[in-house]
Amino acid sequence: MEFGVLGPLKVWWPSPAGPLTAPKLRGLLTLLLVEDDPVPAGQLTELFRGRREAGAPSAMHVSVHTLRRWLRGGHRLELTAQGYTVDVDPALVDAGQFRLRLAAADAATDPYARIELLRSAVSLWRGRIGADLAVPLQQRATVRRLEGLRTRAVVGLAEACLAAGQPGTALPYLDDLAQGSPFDERVQAQFALALAACGRQADALAVVAGTRRLLAEELGIESGPQLREAHLRILRQRVLPARP
Repeated sequence: MEFGVLGPLKVWWPSPAGPLTAPKLRGLLTLLLVEDDPVPAGQLTELFRGRREAGAPSAMHVSVHTLRRWLRGGHRLELTAQGYTVDVDPALVDAGQFRLRLAAADAATDPYARIELLRSAVSLWRGRIGADLAVPLQQRATVRRLEGLRTRAVVGLAEACLAAGQPGTALPYLDDLAQGSPFDERVQAQFALALAACGRQADALAVVAGTRRLLAEELGIESGPQLREAHLRILRQRVLPARP
């Protein structure tokens, strides 16, 4: 059985018990798969905050029992002294695969091998973690770290592709990330540079102008050096064009 958490929860080779459809069970499994360490029972109880406070722990234990039966024959849901955990090989979870591919890209010395490794890493993302859940997972430290690694991977891919004259390879991933990170100047700057390198200078300048306006109107701040430098490079046409 393999799992996808980099987006809505996805299970390959599902349990003989059938698909996992109950929202609370999907949230429980997603949380256990995302976390690097065992999750304390108190944190799992937060998944059931919509219930009466007194009934939340009981509902959590029932759900743990149900999920344990659903996983039977594939993986074990265990209770340790530190909390609950699922004994699954990280290579069987897309988040684990993402980390492995990113580490391989960091170690790569060939620029084209690095591009391919980064592209394969970022292509594992299908959306935001827990996008299909009512439970907010975005504030959890592990989720924030994964989102940060995704940003680093996409920006690294963009930089490598620009240097190799292949901006079009990174553009779809930058576009997706830029839409979800409107205040991230590094992401917006790389997106604008990639657009310019693909011959879309007007769109690139629109990204810069839109980001500057958003920063001023929403945060009351001016753009930083990364966005300003990207703007100057675009205006002076100092962006390497895509190779034919």
